[in-house]
Amino acid sequence: MKFISILVFFIITFGGCAQKNAFERFHISKSQELAEDNIQSSKVVNEKAEVVGIVTAVYLNKINPKIYKDYEYFYIYLYAKNKNDIINFSLNGMPALLAEDLSAKNEFTLLTSFASKWNQYYLVGFAKQQETLHLNIQMGQSSTTLVFKQNQ
Repeated sequence: MKFISILVFFIITFGGCAQKNAFERFHISKSQELAEDNIQSSKVVNEKAEVVGIVTAVYLNKINPKIYKDYEYFYIYLYAKNKNDIINFSLNGMPALLAEDLSAKNEFTLLTSFASKWNQYYLVGFAKQQETLHLNIQMGQSSTTLVFKQNQ
């Protein structure tokens, strides 16, 4: 009897969460779940260790590989303290082939559930790469690098 009670306890305790994941409680779509797995953010810091901006990038190739397959695509939104800073993007040392300005409400807004008027939004494309992706975002004289793994 003791054995059956312990067995039933463990089945109820561990059997209830066996088929669930952390995203189910948030009621998000499969695309949003993939975006959360492929998003990175970083502060952009100058030589005086002052924050001059914040960057967030979503690697789109892993979210919808049927559409984003010919190039390496990123949805990037950023905040720059100095609105006059020139923004440049490079991937593994190669400049962007496409850097399209987007409005705050765009086709990618649902992926991140974030849209504010003070940010800048971009769809950025690069030549196809076969290695780890080092996305560099330069704001004026300061920059940051985000690293994305292709095969994970």
